[in-house]
Amino acid sequence: MRNPDERGELIRAVQRGETVTTASARLGVPVSTAYRWMRVVAARALSAPLPTFVEVVAERELRSTILVRVGAAEIEVRAGFDARLLREVVDALGSES
Repeated sequence: MRNPDERGELIRAVQRGETVTTASARLGVPVSTAYRWMRVVAARALSAPLPTFVEVVAERELRSTILVRVGAAEIEVRAGFDARLLREVVDALGSES
């Protein structure tokens, strides 16, 4: 079993442009082992998911809210609310009194 540091050093050397044969000779790693390590690196690179880029849009903070109290219940209403639904909820809460 080879030292993981040797593997990392060999891979970095090849990525910097040194040949597999030269790097393996310099590090004392058998050429067959060096090529196996490089095949593993290549296979991982091919199976890695490609990055996905998305557009990030800052959402405008909505500060205008209305607090509706019906009995003990409190309903916070924000801009863009469904008025019909709010009426139904308030009616339902009001009828429980």
